[in-house]
Amino acid sequence: MSKNEKLSSSGNGSKTSLPKRFFLQSYSSAIVAVIILVAVFTIFTDAFLTPFNIFNLSRTAAVYSFIGAAQLILMVIGDMNLGIGGCGALCTVVMGTLMANYGVGTFPSVLAALAVSALCGLVIGLLVVKLNLNPWIITLAMSFIFNGLAIGSSHGYSYEMTEALTWAGRKRVGMFSFLFVLMVVLVVILYIVFRHTKYGRDVLAVGGNRTAARLSGINVNWIVISCNILSCMFACIAAILWASRTGTASPNTGSDWMMYSIAVCAIGGIPLLGGSFTALGFFCGAWILTMVRNGLTMLNVDVYYEQVFLGLIILLAVSVESVRARMAEKMM
Repeated sequence: MSKNEKLSSSGNGSKTSLPKRFFLQSYSSAIVAVIILVAVFTIFTDAFLTPFNIFNLSRTAAVYSFIGAAQLILMVIGDMNLGIGGCGALCTVVMGTLMANYGVGTFPSVLAALAVSALCGLVIGLLVVKLNLNPWIITLAMSFIFNGLAIGSSHGYSYEMTEALTWAGRKRVGMFSFLFVLMVVLVVILYIVFRHTKYGRDVLAVGGNRTAARLSGINVNWIVISCNILSCMFACIAAILWASRTGTASPNTGSDWMMYSIAVCAIGGIPLLGGSFTALGFFCGAWILTMVRNGLTMLNVDVYYEQVFLGLIILLAVSVESVRARMAEKMM
């Protein structure tokens, strides 16, 4: 019996109540966390919901969503990419070098960076499939390679971005950043892909049980390779958006992205073992991470202890979701 069938048959044939239906959803804890954080930071700070801060929140959350998507696309098949930050750094250096040193236009430079990211993902995917090694080891090794290439080719220098690129990071759409529009588009596309396309269903099937997926005719190797390519391309897009936000392309880009990418997914209720995806939870995960960092700054919390709070919040989010899942299983 499917989950929907269980929901419809619960309660002695009566319809499931709205609060119960909400509680049974994997994204419910993330939505409640967003509401609580907004309430807390609004009460204890004066500037949290000002138009200027909402613009900054939406701009940062958009970047975090693409960083999270780079991890998400592999997490749903039960893998992980530890080289997200390194790939982002390499791509932003490629883009910056073409613009600053060779006078290449913004659009061709962006396309070149995306091509490099696709090549990085292809290499990782082939190594995972052909060598049959743990993706953690391969992506960790590739992270060192990507970072080494980025720092070595740039000698540690940053590149100033063109007006055409920084426009996206400064443009407003109402109270929100233009980057927030890209975030919404990303989440909608992910929802459609995983909910309504064969490729998305195949990805989730591989994450659920690779042996069963292979026996059912799914090309598991192609799914693994394509997910690695998409992961690195999302990391590249995140690096491009980061450069548009800061105005510079730095080889130090992505130094903490591995932690943030996992945090967005974990807070958003994406299971580490794969096989499941919730668009709304993922969306809330990016916002929660952004609001926590922004709110702690407004509360004048010592920046050196920020990582402590982030770690505690991730641990709390995973624990709450685990408890919610067990309670929901008993209620169904």
